[in-house]
Amino acid sequence: MALAGVLGEPTGAVNTLPLCGRLDRGRRRVGGGNWIGALGIAVVSAALPLPGFFWRKRLSSDDERGDARDRLLEESLRPLLELAATSTSQPRAARQRAAQSAADNAVRDLRNAFSDVSGIRVVVFKISDAGDAMLPYAQAGRQDRPGPFERGTARGDKAFAVLEGSRPYVIVENLDHVDPEEWQGTGTGYRTFISAPIRSADEGLGLLTVDAPVASALDARHGSTLVLFAAAVGVFFAEATRSGGGAR
Repeated sequence: MALAGVLGEPTGAVNTLPLCGRLDRGRRRVGGGNWIGALGIAVVSAALPLPGFFWRKRLSSDDERGDARDRLLEESLRPLLELAATSTSQPRAARQRAAQSAADNAVRDLRNAFSDVSGIRVVVFKISDAGDAMLPYAQAGRQDRPGPFERGTARGDKAFAVLEGSRPYVIVENLDHVDPEEWQGTGTGYRTFISAPIRSADEGLGLLTVDAPVASALDARHGSTLVLFAAAVGVFFAEATRSGGGAR
């Protein structure tokens, strides 16, 4: 994964070129070994020299910024990946419970990491069994209840374009500075947002989003972090949907 791809671009435009073929209403089954690919994405991403991980307060040196990033990866992301590695042989019901726990932990830890952003909200959306909607699955931060993303609506089609696109995340720093038609139906209770696709090796599984009511409160530093956690959650979602790995 190239560094430029991880960093993304601070723009409202969405690249709708498919990552692994278009992910339409039908969902393809995840093979038993595909979680390893997603796990590899997370590990490789964690090794990249990502910029400016300083939260809660603007730290004064690169060393301190690196320390803050290392703490988040050590205390939050690493346990998620370790849990994913031990869940593959469990019954499917246990893997589904692990997926819920992983999503809950991810949104909680990201909310805490981004606590310097006023009114922050972090949400995991999971694709429905029919593949025609992404439903709120876990939430932390601001208590505004997120609505589902439904195919056939302006808001839902934009969300599915992000999921099916090739970019690691999409950021809109200020909704007031983009064409209202471009993000129609988006922005209730917030003026800036970032969305990162949750994917396995061959299918889209959902979105990890963060938003805030103050325009330009989010930037590429937040997006780069979101990508790592989206990859980790993708491991659990892929495991939760596959058959095998123990009694069901």
